[in-house]
Amino acid sequence: MRKIIGSLLIALLIGCSQSPSQPPHITNDSNALALDGPATASYLTTLYGRKFPNCNKVDSQPSFLCSGVMLRVTVKDPNNTYKVWEPSPISVTSGGISFSYLRADTNFGRLAWGYGNGYILYPVLERPANTDQLQVLCSYPMDSWGWHRGKNGVCIPTPAHPESGYCHNANVTTAEQFKAAWDRSTVNKNLQQCGFDVRDERNTLAAPAFYQSLRAKAMLGTTGFNEHNEVIIKTWPAGKANAFPILAFFYIAGGTDPKPLADARYNQQDFYNSTNPNRTIPIIRLVPATSATGTATFSYVEADQVVKQ
Repeated sequence: MRKIIGSLLIALLIGCSQSPSQPPHITNDSNALALDGPATASYLTTLYGRKFPNCNKVDSQPSFLCSGVMLRVTVKDPNNTYKVWEPSPISVTSGGISFSYLRADTNFGRLAWGYGNGYILYPVLERPANTDQLQVLCSYPMDSWGWHRGKNGVCIPTPAHPESGYCHNANVTTAEQFKAAWDRSTVNKNLQQCGFDVRDERNTLAAPAFYQSLRAKAMLGTTGFNEHNEVIIKTWPAGKANAFPILAFFYIAGGTDPKPLADARYNQQDFYNSTNPNRTIPIIRLVPATSATGTATFSYVEADQVVKQ
């Protein structure tokens, strides 16, 4: 499914076959990857608006490979033992790292934990050729409460709720079936929900499963909008900043708290200092939608940047 040769060529094919928009301008200067900030904001807007059920009309290519905004909220490790783009000790143990997936048909108004900053990944099919390919394992329409289920593995059921493993093992393969199971839950809906299996080995079942997870979130209406979804990516090795497929750092704009921007600036500078050759990753202002049918916005502001291009 994602065993790709020549990802930039495939990216061009995607641009031709499904969207006239292209990835942001990428230049190489002594092997240092430099991103154009305004074009990155425009590209994120394009990704957000791509409501694809799959990529290239192929059911073995889930739509997260070419559409949507894969983002992770971050908090600096107080002991500075790992960087925000690296796995935490908990993620190393569990084997997975949590993200949220934002798209025009999968809006949510609040990030995980109410945090206000983090980073965004390139979609796999459009990442720069010299960056690593990350693997998505499963997708929960709502917050999975992973601290209860992910200590010894990811995408697994909680002991009290055997139905909360992979959805197809609980005979849930459609958004309608997920919503029915959610509505029946009486103890803790988040812990009882199942996760849609989108691993490579599912082949042509992977894209339909991911799309049903997006539909399920939308079908939950206001409940779905008020909480982030959760996508688990297989834990990657630390110490490979130059090969990490990061597209942008972001912060939530519009509030009075200076910390989200301050943290994004710290992360931008830290990433620049941690790469050799140095990589400048733009900071993007994210304004979430105010309703399920609203529109999130992405913008680049020169004054936000610490590391100038």
